Amino acid sequence: MESINKKILALSIIMALVTCLLLYFYISKPDNHSSVIEYTEIYAAKVEIPARTVVTDEMIVKVQFPKDAKVTMGLSDRSRIVGKLTKERIIKGEAILSDRLYAGEKTNMAFIIPVGKRAVTIGVNEVTEVGDYILPGDNVDVIATFEEAAVELEGRKIYYPKYTKVILQNVQVMGVGQNMQVLKEKGGKLPASVTLAVSLEEAEKLVLADESGVLRLALKPAADNSRIMTTGVIRDDMVIPKGKIEN
Repeated sequence: MESINKKILALSIIMALVTCLLLYFYISKPDNHSSVIEYTEIYAAKVEIPARTVVTDEMIVKVQFPKDAKVTMGLSDRSRIVGKLTKERIIKGEAILSDRLYAGEKTNMAFIIPVGKRAVTIGVNEVTEVGDYILPGDNVDVIATFEEAAVELEGRKIYYPKYTKVILQNVQVMGVGQNMQVLKEKGGKLPASVTLAVSLEEAEKLVLADESGVLRLALKPAADNSRIMTTGVIRDDMVIPKGKIEN
């Protein structure tokens, strides 16, 4: 019995030595050395980004990504991400892929209308459109002029003089003609329309004024977001009363 135990012990030792030798030779092979993993920097979502949202710097973050990973790699060029619109929701931590974003030149108007606004188009000519100097992204004030009118009300006749009034201020220009980008073609035709971003309440005023009056657009300086309250003007406001001397 004792001799059998010795044989088993000896066999176990031999098997252990063989295993160690085999493991040594396996590890010693050059092909089996653990290779150094190479990484590249890509952008991922720092927060959840809803669909139809313009991506900003605060929404993305750089992350390390293995070059040899068997999955689609995210974008590494920030300019291809920031300012673009998402086609669908991008969850936090997800790599930003090109097919999840709309290219700027293919963006539909519906994706760039500010929240709470509506796009309303009005007809324009060179005078209305400030000599063709208005571009998408500009801000304008809308001025309406209404012709004189007389209305019968409960047996009385009410007279309305010709009247000019600023009806909307700081209105964003969404498009000029069919163009939503800041482009000007030399010798191009004057646009026949301008599309403005307005609230529903502003849209009512704009459409009524366009239907019943004459509209002019006043181009605002790029850095001017001020609003000035006006009372409007009639012809008599511009006539100097008799006996008054102008300094």
